[in-house]
Amino acid sequence: MTDNATTAPGTLVSSEEFCRMCGYDDTFWENGWPTSVICACCGSESGIGDMGAEPGSWEGVRGLHDFRGWWTGHGAQWWCPRSKPQDWDVLQQVMNIPASWRTPPAPPVDREQRLLERAASDSLGTETTCRICGLAGPSFWRDGVPTGTVCPSCGSESGIDDLGRPGQWGTMTAIRTRRGYWIGLGAP
Repeated sequence: MTDNATTAPGTLVSSEEFCRMCGYDDTFWENGWPTSVICACCGSESGIGDMGAEPGSWEGVRGLHDFRGWWTGHGAQWWCPRSKPQDWDVLQQVMNIPASWRTPPAPPVDREQRLLERAASDSLGTETTCRICGLAGPSFWRDGVPTGTVCPSCGSESGIDDLGRPGQWGTMTAIRTRRGYWIGLGAP
């Protein structure tokens, strides 16, 4: 297995024996090419959602974070439940992904831009559950307005990191990407 933690962005890898999305152990890339294996865990296919991804840069793995955030947000359901180990732990498995694929530093948040985007974001009224990690407790949104609360679990700030329109795929990218990044860090 190639150690992708030291692979430079854009460099072809000889072999990858982990799913870039969830860390499942199988051969997903050989001789620099995807094997088109469908991951028994998350259901992603090598060469489809991960084509063009580059380790070590935020832009290079943003799509991986987006998918990982969507998958975990839907309960991390197994594509092939018969393959699921009895003692399976999603966070432990995600740690199989080399750090350069899993946790490159996120770019700084453009707070001014995010504040402008608030007007386009919808809320369900008062929300007491974090949109990123699901922590229940403090008010994150009150009467459709973000409270600016920083989640004590994932560190996201309401009205900055959690903007989106419920039920609209395109507007939820920032939420999914933030969740995927947080999971990639081991959900500290």
